[in-house]
Amino acid sequence: MRRRIYDKIAPMVLSFLTFSLAFYQLLKIYHMESLFSQNVVIIALFCLVAGLLSKWFIKLPLYFFILCGGLFLNFSQNLTFSVTWANAFWQRVVNLSELFLDGRIGYLPEEIAISLVLLVVSLLAELLIEYERVVISYLIVIGYMLFLIIYNDIELPLEIVLFASFGLLHRFLLVHKKNKQSYLIVGMMLAIFLLITWGVPSDLIETRMLAPSATFRNYLNEKGFYQFIEETGAGNLTRSGFSEDDETLGGPLLDDNQVVFEAQQQSPHYWRIDSKTYYSGSGWESPAPGNTQIDSYSGEEVDLVDTDYQAEFAEEEEINFNREVMDSYLPLPYGNKQINLEEPTAELFVNQETQRVDFQNSEQSRSFQLGWQDFNYTLEELADVSLTTPETSVDYLQLPDQLPQRVIDLAEELTAEEETLIGKVTAIEDYLKGSESFRYSKIDAGFPTENQDYVDHFLFESQVGYCDNFSSAMVVMLRAVGIPARWAKGFSTGEEVEENQFVVRNSDAHSWAEVYFEGYGWLPFEATPTFSQPLQQTTTSSEITESSSSESTTTQETSDATTEESSNTSEESRTTSTSTAEAPTNDSSFSISPVVKNFLSVIVFVIACAFAYMLWRWYFYLYIFFLVKASQANIFKVYPILLKRSEKFVSRAPEQPLSHYAQIFEANYSEFQQSFVHLTSVYEQALYGGKQEGQQSFEQLLLDVAWHLSQAKKKRKT
Repeated sequence: MRRRIYDKIAPMVLSFLTFSLAFYQLLKIYHMESLFSQNVVIIALFCLVAGLLSKWFIKLPLYFFILCGGLFLNFSQNLTFSVTWANAFWQRVVNLSELFLDGRIGYLPEEIAISLVLLVVSLLAELLIEYERVVISYLIVIGYMLFLIIYNDIELPLEIVLFASFGLLHRFLLVHKKNKQSYLIVGMMLAIFLLITWGVPSDLIETRMLAPSATFRNYLNEKGFYQFIEETGAGNLTRSGFSEDDETLGGPLLDDNQVVFEAQQQSPHYWRIDSKTYYSGSGWESPAPGNTQIDSYSGEEVDLVDTDYQAEFAEEEEINFNREVMDSYLPLPYGNKQINLEEPTAELFVNQETQRVDFQNSEQSRSFQLGWQDFNYTLEELADVSLTTPETSVDYLQLPDQLPQRVIDLAEELTAEEETLIGKVTAIEDYLKGSESFRYSKIDAGFPTENQDYVDHFLFESQVGYCDNFSSAMVVMLRAVGIPARWAKGFSTGEEVEENQFVVRNSDAHSWAEVYFEGYGWLPFEATPTFSQPLQQTTTSSEITESSSSESTTTQETSDATTEESSNTSEESRTTSTSTAEAPTNDSSFSISPVVKNFLSVIVFVIACAFAYMLWRWYFYLYIFFLVKASQANIFKVYPILLKRSEKFVSRAPEQPLSHYAQIFEANYSEFQQSFVHLTSVYEQALYGGKQEGQQSFEQLLLDVAWHLSQAKKKRKT
């Protein structure tokens, strides 16, 4: 055991570092970094089993137990580690696999991804530590990192360089086991290489590579390579941005960081565009054309006054607005607005029902000024407002007939002890925003199953989503308890790039709930975790402050261009999806989405290549293993096959004695450690002396020689 530990300690350490770093990237993608410490323990156990134990009948059950334990630590589902948990987890994996293969889920669910990666880690631990197959193992790890880069729109150059360095160091330690003096030199060289890689600016490297690679990159572009990456990678997923079509919501989302507009202002605020009232169970629909009043405004100054709001306004501020994307809609803050247009001929259309403002011509007025007065009310004032239904033609209490009863029951349970309108509203808001049951994630959000309600699926099954999920759930639950509410959409505050200079991108698109308060009109409420409505609200009631603390923050950070929002970042806002991704199909026939199909194709190709390599590299050993273990072939049948194989490396004269040849062979291949000499002696005793030992006495010896012969490389002939 001591000798084995001495031989395997370096491979165990390098394997552990490699697997831990690679697994952490997967956890980051699924926003499960908090589980990294316990997954490190699982990876360490895999490496210890591979390094310390040699008997397969002991290893296999241990690997299985560690794998199950790792899955339980990641997905306990509030159950104990038992057969009940195993059945529940297996059923969930089966259900997710069906949705994934049917194309209803355009991403790989975390339960399936982590299960597969943990299984691969156990196999690679055995391959690296026990069988010392360094090259193929690290190629698999680096290939895995490349898949993460392509399919998740992330950058991991340093990690790939680090894995390559680990692989080189691992290979060096195997080749030069007896040359311990070189370890320090090689380690220092790799450390210097990593420091240089870390320190050299990536843009400098890119600049040096662009010119000489221009011809090759143009060739790839002509052949459609970049288009293929876009189509088979993240490109087929829905991208963030304002969309007119919200009839079918759900599915993962990728950030689009195109700038939509810029604003110079003093106070950050949400930019409202539109609202929708009809909830179908799958998404939100606009009222039929002609059912709402559209007013036209023109001239250099256009006043848009919120007549429903009877409370005080804040002091007037001036906003300089510059559009980069010339769409027809005009994002505006809440409150009273005076629009000063540079083009006197510009005409605006205002939907009095949804309060949406559009240009007659989307190319009009790239730049203009806003005189803005924000709402200035207190939450304590709202506590005095009783429930009132607005007198409009639109039913703000509408719900689909098939809305599951458990959604209504949950809403009633959350608001049962609240007596005021604002208390009921904030009770539902706080439940969605502050409950540990829900998790914000754009890449993990899934589609409901066929004929399943969108809000019901989010509240009781997935409990993972982004603003569309949280805001829709809040509006539906408010309506379920008789509170008029509607679904609003637009943009969050954007990024403050300079003092009082804000940039708003497609990735800042967002949705939220609006609730009607008599005397105040439609007021916004934020149910999405890590987001805050930066309205001019104050409160003098500590009780209301506690129940509405999620509303009181006055700043909203901006979205990151390359990563998805996690629990400690308030960036990456997003609303309704653009129509670049297909909605979940209702077709019952078997289908696979393009991104899933290409992902599976690449995985199958890599597995096939790895399997082909294993067969090519180990076919001789596998052949002998089959003869010895399955066919129970004796030494008289197996030794001539081994001898013939050995003669490919060291030639033998016909009259040369076997014992003499074995000595010469081992002089050239010391890694056999006298096993070939010993086997030859056993064979000669059985052949000439009639002394044949039992089957078990030479099985392991035959397999040891076969293994070394399968790994040997031709050096020279004698």
